[in-house]
Amino acid sequence: MTQECPCGSGKALSQCCGPYLKGAAWPQDAASLMRSRYTAYGLGQFDWLVESTHPDHREDVTVERLARSAEGVHWLRLDIAATRTDVPSEDSAQPHDEVDFYAYYELEGVPRQLAERSAFSRKDGKLYYVGGVPLRPEGYRRAEAKVGRNDPCPCGSGKKYKKCCGAAAS
Repeated sequence: MTQECPCGSGKALSQCCGPYLKGAAWPQDAASLMRSRYTAYGLGQFDWLVESTHPDHREDVTVERLARSAEGVHWLRLDIAATRTDVPSEDSAQPHDEVDFYAYYELEGVPRQLAERSAFSRKDGKLYYVGGVPLRPEGYRRAEAKVGRNDPCPCGSGKKYKKCCGAAAS
């Protein structure tokens, strides 16, 4: 039986991220590299995470450190929300690619979410992970002001909300 790839592509591991993890191929686009990195986390293949990190950004990236940070983590799902290519860089003349993703995992029985905008850059013809910034959820804003229990009812009856339309809501 062929193992399905953890990245969620629906393909077999051997036909998706497996060749990258084994060093038989290198991802050609940022989304594929992101998927392979997620798969490496899920399968505990931390050497691929070090190898696929840009050589100029590996100073704190070690197999041991990655293994410690992943202890007890059970990866559930990866959602890629957006990809962008040739994004102008503020600190470099060379543009980079970006992937917005949401990774869902469980730690100590509690479901959690990791959201990041990851940057990828080329060196010697290969695409590497450079780093990322967390994505924050957008705040919810009501279209109309919230009506408190003791505020006048918005229906115009002149009664307090709790004695009018609010009574039906509770």
